[in-house]
Amino acid sequence: MPKFFGTDGVRGKAGEELTVTLALSLARAAGLAFRPRRVLLARDTRLSGPALSAACAAGLAATGAQVLDAGVLPSPAVSHLVVHEKFDLGVVVSASHNPPEDNGVKFYDPAGLKLAVEEEERVESLLGLDGLGPGFGAIQGFPEAREKYLGLLRGWVGGLRLPGVKLVLDCAFGATASVAPEVYGAIGVELFLLGAELDGARINATGAAAPALLQRTVRESGADLGIAFDGDGDRALFVDEKGEIVEGDRLMAALAPHLWEWGEIRKRAVVFTVLGNLGAEMYLRDRGFEVLRVPVGDRHVAWAMREHGVDLGGEPSGHLVFRRYTATGDGLLTGLLLLSYLKRLDKSLAELVASVPLYPQVREDLPVQDREGVLHDEGVHQAIAEAERLLSGRGRLVVRPSGTQPLVRLMAEGPEERLLREAVERVAEAVRQADGRLNPGR
Repeated sequence: MPKFFGTDGVRGKAGEELTVTLALSLARAAGLAFRPRRVLLARDTRLSGPALSAACAAGLAATGAQVLDAGVLPSPAVSHLVVHEKFDLGVVVSASHNPPEDNGVKFYDPAGLKLAVEEEERVESLLGLDGLGPGFGAIQGFPEAREKYLGLLRGWVGGLRLPGVKLVLDCAFGATASVAPEVYGAIGVELFLLGAELDGARINATGAAAPALLQRTVRESGADLGIAFDGDGDRALFVDEKGEIVEGDRLMAALAPHLWEWGEIRKRAVVFTVLGNLGAEMYLRDRGFEVLRVPVGDRHVAWAMREHGVDLGGEPSGHLVFRRYTATGDGLLTGLLLLSYLKRLDKSLAELVASVPLYPQVREDLPVQDREGVLHDEGVHQAIAEAERLLSGRGRLVVRPSGTQPLVRLMAEGPEERLLREAVERVAEAVRQADGRLNPGR
């Protein structure tokens, strides 16, 4: 497995784990690995973004690539434009939903997909190589990227107009603040904006990673719907008219039968991650749908969708992929499509998902120093086995390292919440003890 890459590129605390030197080396290695002629580069609003982005541009240009810098733009815009404008590589400097002090670098291939593991390993194998390209490539601005992205969104939702609809939109002080107010304002809704400033010091203080303000604002304003994006805009979290969160798995389950009936999906199948709710899965299976489970990470969803010819997939967190339109998740597009579907059905969001049952889930995120080391600990293995026996036939347990943060994530799901909590606490205590043994000076 790659040393630096996680489930969504390379991430870490800017200036410490992700330095300008590392960003330059990663970009140069990617240039050597793929020999791109034209590269599209963008970033979110983080304060470290300009320096890390400049380092990426320099590393790529040093291998002979022409780098077109779009500035602040949602990461899905890069995924789309790599395809539509025929770039050879896309690069985004962003740590998505992580806190402001973090940053990251992720790459998109010519099909608009994130790199496969073997491609990441290829990049890492070239980090120390000194050989460059035949000469330096040019670095230039690409302000047209914003309008090209807006044009794609407008084309995908046609002439959508929703006069009279009250919508709260939370841009999380991130990249979507550069485009979302214009896109959603143009469809005629009464718009209430949160986190709509380009402010990297506050990125993800609100939005999909912190939806409490959105929920409160929807209730207090009497809005019909709330939509929250994360820092780079590849996910959308929805709040119904009651201020209740509707996660992505439940939303996909509710939409899939309608999308099949309308001919918007070509196969009665949906891709979930291991975190997708079992109630949503059973709802789909009862309606003749196949549900494919993949590891956490939207790239795993996108790869499985392409491999199996599935047109709808995603994660509870709001990474949803509508393959008829795009190869990867786009929070702005997801929001626009949902609004168009609700209009077509003449339903509110709460009405749409009311028939989809959800099993209770208990989740806990545990900060650790060594994610992989903890999960190889014998005591943790024993605790997991005991928890699984406790839930046998009455639920399931998922224990995994975060691919983007120093956390071990636990999730138990089933009909009896008391058992779920007991199972999670057994494993959590074992993880804490293992982390203490591995890091006694902590």
